[in-house]
Amino acid sequence: MREQRLKNSAGVLNIPMGDAQALLEAGNGDAALLYLYILRSGGSLDSDRAATELHRSDRDIEAAADRLGRMGLLETGETRRTRPAPVQELPEYPVEDIVRRSKESPEFTALCAAVEDTLGRVLSTPDLKRLFGIYDSLALPADVILLLVQRCKEDYRERYGESKNVGFAFIEKEAYAWHNREIMTYEQANQWLEEMDRRKSVFSSLRRTIGLHDRDFTDTERRYITSWLELGFGEEAIAIAIDRTITNTNGLKWKYADSIVRSWHRMGLHTPEEIEAGDKPSKASRRAAVTAPTRDDSKTLDQLNRLREKMKQEA
Repeated sequence: MREQRLKNSAGVLNIPMGDAQALLEAGNGDAALLYLYILRSGGSLDSDRAATELHRSDRDIEAAADRLGRMGLLETGETRRTRPAPVQELPEYPVEDIVRRSKESPEFTALCAAVEDTLGRVLSTPDLKRLFGIYDSLALPADVILLLVQRCKEDYRERYGESKNVGFAFIEKEAYAWHNREIMTYEQANQWLEEMDRRKSVFSSLRRTIGLHDRDFTDTERRYITSWLELGFGEEAIAIAIDRTITNTNGLKWKYADSIVRSWHRMGLHTPEEIEAGDKPSKASRRAAVTAPTRDDSKTLDQLNRLREKMKQEA
C-alpha cells in the first residue's frame, strides 16, 4: 500500500494529544468534524452557523456537541456558545529561569522538598520543569499542589500496583483537571477529594455489580459513568440502566446505557423511585430473555438478578 501523508498548509491547528486520542477512540465523525470547526473558529461555537458551514442539520450539530461534552472536550452551559477545553500544554521553562525564580520563592523551594518526600525520590530536571509549570502557569497554590501529588500517587498505585511510581505526566494531567474545575484553595481541594472518594466507591461497587473482577474500567467506560454521576445519578440508578441494557441487548453496550440515562435526565428522573414511577420498562422489554448467554454474560446477569432482589427487599 502506497504511503500517504498530509499536505502542509499555511495555518496549523494544535490539537492536544489527549483530545486527539479521545476523538479517535470515539469513532464519531461528526464530533471530530465539529471539534476541528470550533478549534478553527477560535474556541467558540455558533450552532446555527456551524450547521450551515458544515452542511449538517441542527440536530446533527446538537448531537455532536453533546458527544463532545460527554467526552470532556466541550464546556456546556445554558447558552449555545461553548468552547473546547484549553490546550493542555505547559510552557517550556529554561532551567536557569526555574533556578532563579526558585531563589526568589521560598514557597516553591519548600514545595519541591515536600514533593520529593511524598514521592520518595529526587526530582529530575523534566520533573522540576513540570512542577514549576503547575505552580507558575496554572497558578495552583503550593498546599493544593501537595494534596494533588499525594492523591496522584495513591491513585496511580491503586490502578497499576503498589510497586509503581507515579510520573509527572500523570500528575500534570490531573493538575489541568483541577485547574479547569477552578480548585484553587485548600478547602476546595479537600471537598473535591471527598467527591473523588465517593466516586471511587461507586466505581468499585459497580465493578462488582457488572462482574468486572479481572480488570478495571477503561477510560471510555469511566467517562460514561463519570458523566452520569455529574448529571446527578447515583449508584442504584446507574445499576438500573446497566440492568436494562443487558436485558435488552444481551450485553453491556455503553452507548445504549448512555441513551437510557440521558433520556431519564431529560425527563427529570434521577432516583430509583423516580425512574420506577416515570419510566417503567415496557412489557416487551420485560419479556425479553437472554436465550443463549455466554459464560461471562451469565455471570453478569446472575449478579444483576441478585441486585434486583436486594433492591426489592430494601424498597
